[in-house]
Amino acid sequence: MGENVIFIQGEQIDLLVKNIDHSKVYYKWVNNPIVRKYLSVEIPESLEVIKKEWFPDDKDYQNIWFEIWHKEDQIPIGMMGLIRINYIYRNAEIGIFIGEIEYWGKGLGTEAVNLMLDYAFNTLNLYKIVVGVNENNTQSLKMFKKIGFVEEGHLKEMEFINGKWSDLKWLGIFKKDRKD
Repeated sequence: MGENVIFIQGEQIDLLVKNIDHSKVYYKWVNNPIVRKYLSVEIPESLEVIKKEWFPDDKDYQNIWFEIWHKEDQIPIGMMGLIRINYIYRNAEIGIFIGEIEYWGKGLGTEAVNLMLDYAFNTLNLYKIVVGVNENNTQSLKMFKKIGFVEEGHLKEMEFINGKWSDLKWLGIFKKDRKD
């Protein structure tokens, strides 16, 4: 049986080491049409695939994922990670989703991203973090800009969601520009 291991402590949330015992929760999130709308999960994922892909046998230093744990309610509410970490150029992409819809709009994503940026810049010594956000995901765009991310690119018709093409905006933040 897996144990909840806190890796990064926050105020309302903690970032925990992924827990294989929570695979059924992750499975529920990525197959929920509302949650997966902007996650680029177009094909259903089985519980077996979640366990295999999210808990590989070998260590993956290019992708570091955490479970977002709600401290008061003592439950996992989402996932976030640093993706495609390049230790030579000192950059990575950030990914986040809150899988429990009732926790949307409460500032928990903002807290999680700030915790991850602190880890990326001050522990891993990364220089730049980027994120791709669908143009229609206005809440995420607003959150990342509030944190200090700046729009750097706009890719036309990159994602096909609900029968329509939509653009992808790329935003970035440098360690030197971080608002602490």
